[in-house]
Amino acid sequence: MLGEYRISGRRASDIAADVERAVGTGQLAPGQPLPPLRELAGELGVNPNTVAAAYRLLRDRGVIETGGRRGSRVRPRPASTARDAR
Repeated sequence: MLGEYRISGRRASDIAADVERAVGTGQLAPGQPLPPLRELAGELGVNPNTVAAAYRLLRDRGVIETGGRRGSRVRPRPASTARDAR
């Protein structure tokens, strides 16, 4: 799903920062789907709620968009600032 890139982190803020950094450097391309919550939680050895919190942080920052059962993906044009900072 992510090619050779592997998301890392143990806390929600670490996971979110890792994904945001990968988007910024182009390792994760716009429109690229992210792993399902439970799958990523299993790979990282964390609770699915931790990944859900990370995805929520990323959504709030405008980095990803979530589509419920359709999954989450990198926004086609990631926002450069948080929504509430505008």
